[in-house]
Parts: sequence; C-alpha cells; structure tokens
Amino acid sequence: MAETLKPFVFWGQKNDSISLKIDLRDAAIDVVNLTEDSLEASFDGVGAQGNNKYGFTLNFYLPVDSNSSKVRTTDRAVEFVIKKKGAEIWPRLTEKPERLAWLKIDFDKITYEDESEEEGEESLADKLAAEEMIKKLEKDLDENPGLEIGMSKVYLFTYNFIQFMGFLYIVISLSYNYFKQGAAVKEKAFELVGYQIMFCQLVAILEIIHPLMGLVKTGVMAPIMQVSGRNFILFMLILQDVRLQIAPVVWYLFMTWSSVELIRYPFYMFSSIGMDVKIVTWLRYTAWIPLYPLGFLFEGTVVLMSIPLFVESGAFSLQLPNSANFAFYFPWFLNAYLVIIAMGGIQMMKHMYALRKKKFGYKMNTKKTS
Repeated sequence: MAETLKPFVFWGQKNDSISLKIDLRDAAIDVVNLTEDSLEASFDGVGAQGNNKYGFTLNFYLPVDSNSSKVRTTDRAVEFVIKKKGAEIWPRLTEKPERLAWLKIDFDKITYEDESEEEGEESLADKLAAEEMIKKLEKDLDENPGLEIGMSKVYLFTYNFIQFMGFLYIVISLSYNYFKQGAAVKEKAFELVGYQIMFCQLVAILEIIHPLMGLVKTGVMAPIMQVSGRNFILFMLILQDVRLQIAPVVWYLFMTWSSVELIRYPFYMFSSIGMDVKIVTWLRYTAWIPLYPLGFLFEGTVVLMSIPLFVESGAFSLQLPNSANFAFYFPWFLNAYLVIIAMGGIQMMKHMYALRKKKFGYKMNTKKTS
C-alpha cells in the first residue's frame, strides 16, 4: 500500500472560526471526518512530493461546531472554514503544544489575542516570525527569483484574454450577421470568421506546450485531444474544399466551439490570478454537458460530408506505385476517424464529468462526539 504523505497545511483564525488551507493542486477529497474535537482528512493531489495520497489528523485545542463547518476544493488548494464553539482566540491550533513540520501559520488569516500575558508573549513570537518571513520575501523579490512566477501569471492571463476576445468576436460576428441576413448567412460562416478561427486554433497549440513547460499543472492529454482534433477538422477538411466551407453545419460547429471557449478562457483567466468567480466556475463545469455532445456531433457531420469529396478529389491519398512503396487512402482514414471522434468524445466527457464530480460532488462527513 502506498504511503500517505503529509501535505502542507496553513492555518489561521478569527474569534469565531478556524481556516485551514491544504496546499494541494488538483486535489480530490478521499476522506473528511470532522468531529467536535478532531479532523481526519485524506486526499489525492499534487503536493510538495508530486502526485500522491496525502493525509493528516488534527486534535483541536477546543471543541468546534462540525455541523456549521464547510470545505471546498479549488485548483490550487483544499480549504476549510471550521466554526468554533466559543468566540475566543486560541493560543494554538492543536490540543497539545507540539511542533508539526507540515503545519504552518497563514499570516494573512491569523488574529492575535493580547489580553493575557502568556498569550501575548506567544503572539509576539508569531509576529516576529511573520516579520522575519516578510523580510525574507522582500529580499527574494529584490534578487528577482520570483520574477518568473509573476511573469508566467501575466502571460497566462494575457493568453487567455486574447483567446477569449478572439472567440467573442467570432460569436458576435456570426450572431449579428444571422440576425441581419437570416438563415442564408449560415453558408457564409467560413467567409465571415474563417481567418479568425484559424488564428485562434493555431494559437491554441500553446495549450499543449503550457503543461509540458510547467506553466500549468494540468495534464497534457486533454489539450492534445481537443486542439489536434479541432485543427484536423478545420485545416485538413474544411479549409481544403469550398463545398464544406459553405455547408450550414460549419456555422453550427463554429458557434459551438466558440461557446465552449467563451466559458473556458475566462475561467482560466481568473484562475491564473487566483480568482474564483462562482458563476464562471459553475459554467465551466456544467456547460460542457450540452455543448460537448453537440460539438462532437457537428464534427462527425463534417467528416461524414467530406468523405465523398475526398473520394472525388483524391487529396491526401497516396497510390501505388510510388517511390515509398506505400499506399494510403484518405477516405478510409476518415471512416476510421469517425470512430476516433466517438471514442475521444466519450473520454473527454468522462474527463469533464470526473472534474465536475471532484468540484461539486463531495459532501463533508461530520460527526458529533458524545
């Protein structure tokens, strides 16, 4: 059985509550047992020792109200807000005065009690430790080791903003012309926004590079499937034959792709600067339910329509005899690609379902002790 590692846990307090932030990226909650006296928790996530199982047990200094406490997961951490039974500042978090290497003070969320001499001395020590940490951070900033982190956030925010604006233009252009000219405009989708959507999809290749460079902590397979699949449909099929370009299904396809991105890119834009906008987050993990199946349906329709066109043109096919002594019949590949779309679509929707379940599907188990 794999060893359960200790994550870094940052704690703070107010008069009436305790806050805990577990430093794990892309965390899935395994177990949370919160009683009046203790918290036992375990997670699967990416922490200081990579993607592993992490867990800990805390015995509280004083009883807490387990029924009024809350837990949530973000892309960067698991966060608890635990209500105290009484409104008072604790001199420490744990029942016994012990030093735990993985338990840290969250200086942004700590309140100090100055009423008693003993507690005042302990608070002073914590304040001095905080001042020392701030000085160290200032020194590090002066020497610029944090510049790369700051620049990466600026870059990711800018990238997602540019992509959002690109797809917003596509939706506005297609919608405006539809309401202005009627259904006939559906045959002009590629003429209206073809260059814009090709630009956005070429730039999206960076989303495969981002996780490889460590700029984002997500996996690389999902962007490979989405970006390569869309670019194949766009550049290898639609761009190659004007009869596909004027097919009304292209209008529906571009609108579906763009609708997905008008939600996805703002979500990543806010995430890059540590913001969690609840409506955007909910849409990110919910709107795919109708949009992804529609997207796969329209992609499959484009492939199906393209097969007789490539039979006629012979484009991308290689016939014998040739110097390579190799034959390739592109329409046969397109028939196989319909299966790839179906299987890849199922995998993508399973992936999104797992993400949605991890984000919204967990309820904290709380118990009362007698």
